Amino acid sequence: MIVSFWNASDIRAGATTNAACISFLYALRFKKRVALFENHVPDKMGLYDLLVGKKHELSLREEPMYYNKGNNINYIYGLMKSGFPVVGFNDAAIHLAEGRLHYLPQFEYGNHDVFDYEMNKIIDRLLDELSKRYDVIFVDLKQFHTLTTRKIIERSNQVFVNLIQEPKILEKFFLNYSYNPEKTYFVINKYKRNSDEDMSIEDILSNYPVDPDKLSYLPYNYYFSEICKNGNLTRFLKKNKWATTKDKYFEIMFQLRRMTTFIKESEKEGTERNIS
Repeated sequence: MIVSFWNASDIRAGATTNAACISFLYALRFKKRVALFENHVPDKMGLYDLLVGKKHELSLREEPMYYNKGNNINYIYGLMKSGFPVVGFNDAAIHLAEGRLHYLPQFEYGNHDVFDYEMNKIIDRLLDELSKRYDVIFVDLKQFHTLTTRKIIERSNQVFVNLIQEPKILEKFFLNYSYNPEKTYFVINKYKRNSDEDMSIEDILSNYPVDPDKLSYLPYNYYFSEICKNGNLTRFLKKNKWATTKDKYFEIMFQLRRMTTFIKESEKEGTERNIS
């Protein structure tokens, strides 16, 4: 099963953060073996910064499961381009969420167009190889519709489209983009419940063809933003995964759990269809 996260607005809308949160929480909650990678040159506050964080790198390096930078995902891309058998996914990954989440960090820095062109040559084989090894593959997509972004969206079983509640952003998306309602799940990020200028969840459901069962929001929370910036996301998720109504971060965690449950149910439906 392939689950991708795409930012559908002109500004940062939380796709990378959600990919990190949901893949980690999914592996932790359901004890599944999952993979996570990005199809773009990492930028500021990328998956690595969120899940590892610079200040945690030295302590992580002491763990036996720490990845080998000489055998990273770029090395595997090279094997695929040359047509060689693919080995080394386990060594190329950072193992998180009790070893169940394998994050394949991208160390290719430079021109994204060149990177995307080269990755497009092997993206189908990469997804095929990962599908043999993992229950679910999570992908953090490049914001714009690049060659690999289009191909990954086509192959995804679920696409989490990340938006914000600004009317002009929402109108632009629904006027200009076509999407498959069967596999599209909308996430409204940095959501402010009492904003007079922005659209509420009720407004969105009233004005656009959105299934309420496939719509979530993540409320704006200054402290959660700082947690992400400081590289403490994994610690936060482990500590708060079962947050209840009396807890400070309940609303965030409830929505994240809701989305992971949706993915789990979709995975189960896919398995049952394959068996039948």
